[in-house]
Amino acid sequence: MGKDLGKIEAVLIPRQGVNDDVATLIHWEVDDRRPVRRGDVLVVMETTKTAFELECPEDGYVVHNAQEGDRLEVGSVFAFIVGSQDTVVELLSHSTPTEEKPASDSQIVTRKAREIIEREKMDLGAFADLPVVREEDVSRTLNASSPPLEQQRQFRGQPLDLKGDWDDVLTDPLLGQTKELLTKLRRRMRAKFNRHVSTGDLLYDRWDLARDYGFGEGTSVYDDALILGDVQVGQNCWIGPHAIIDGSGGLTIGDFVDVGAGAQIYSHNTIQRTLTRHAAETFRNPTRIGDCCFIAPNAIIAAGTVLGSHSFVAALSYVEGRFPPCSFVEGNPARRVGEIVVNGDVARVVRFGTAKDDSLSAK
Repeated sequence: MGKDLGKIEAVLIPRQGVNDDVATLIHWEVDDRRPVRRGDVLVVMETTKTAFELECPEDGYVVHNAQEGDRLEVGSVFAFIVGSQDTVVELLSHSTPTEEKPASDSQIVTRKAREIIEREKMDLGAFADLPVVREEDVSRTLNASSPPLEQQRQFRGQPLDLKGDWDDVLTDPLLGQTKELLTKLRRRMRAKFNRHVSTGDLLYDRWDLARDYGFGEGTSVYDDALILGDVQVGQNCWIGPHAIIDGSGGLTIGDFVDVGAGAQIYSHNTIQRTLTRHAAETFRNPTRIGDCCFIAPNAIIAAGTVLGSHSFVAALSYVEGRFPPCSFVEGNPARRVGEIVVNGDVARVVRFGTAKDDSLSAK
């Protein structure tokens, strides 16, 4: 700081009793940065045994260093008395110097400022030009050195050093071996089945996955399907990628059922629970899907729905209710808009109110 700031006196909390190590600041009697005279009451403090007033030691201007309600240790600085208004302005408006200098022996560091410095492991030399280091001085310096909030990326609650060598893991031999294995498995999948599947399906056979969950013989489940609760699935079923089959309230799926990619079958919902701030219970109702049903991609079947055998649910439909066998179900909300007619190896849909019937073999 280029000029002499003049008189700066720290005002400390005295010990009022042998066992009193902490006092609470109850009320400021003089506003911050206001003129005071020797003997003026500055604050009302309180210990566990008594309330007391602290007087100003000399004429000047008071600068608060604590707030009402703060619990302060005996001997800590709760105010400063400075000699002039110029000194007040200079102290409070002084910017942090960019050049590091050692702190002088006469420098005063307030309790709150020191707590931040120690917690953030800051160099006290950054404040060498300040005769009094206050909390706002430290905070201003800390904020100036921190990246904007959107750049403070974290993982598991820990800040990430964006300048670190994050590509080092790419040279790990284990990564190279894993990529080599996946390449071999993808080559095999392409050669035998002419398809690409997710990594989970490369590593784990989807028929084995179905057997692990006790599903019927010949049933397969893609690895990225979500399986919840008590789900019973019959034989020769196909559960596509990204499907959700929810047995939280009980779900039974018959034999020869296809559940299309992204289709969702639920037996519970949390609508009432969420809307009532969890005052209501989670709704659960068993869902049953009959044999030989086709649930097209991205269809949604709500909790409690009963779908009869040989029924067809069109893509993107929202289905809720009870539907008899051989139903053609479509729409949002879905309705039974037709029936399925099966004759040997041909299944046809007949829409209500029309003479038209469509073969499903090409759909």
